[in-house]
Amino acid sequence: MIGTVLTVAAFVAGAAHADTVVISSHASIGAPVQNPSSSMTWAQNPTTDNLAVQVAGKTCTLVSSAKAIGATGCNYALNVGPDGTITGALTAGNPGCTPTAQVASSCK
Repeated sequence: MIGTVLTVAAFVAGAAHADTVVISSHASIGAPVQNPSSSMTWAQNPTTDNLAVQVAGKTCTLVSSAKAIGATGCNYALNVGPDGTITGALTAGNPGCTPTAQVASSCK
């Protein structure tokens, strides 16, 4: 019985494709000098091939784990600078996820 439960648990865990997008924004305040930042995380099991994330007036279209091959989700980080510049990275994922070099350019 224990072996069966562990096998089912391993199968179910392997089938999960939770994707995450962490968005961090940074600001600059001149007087008094401050550099506040904030962060939010979105996590979900996607049902579409792409994640459409609207941030800083742009839409970032990133490949989701529903399209990428493998058991790992597509996990991304987006950073918005004080001037609205977006940088980003694939923090973990499958070979089919949007690669780090293309994350920022996916935002248009």
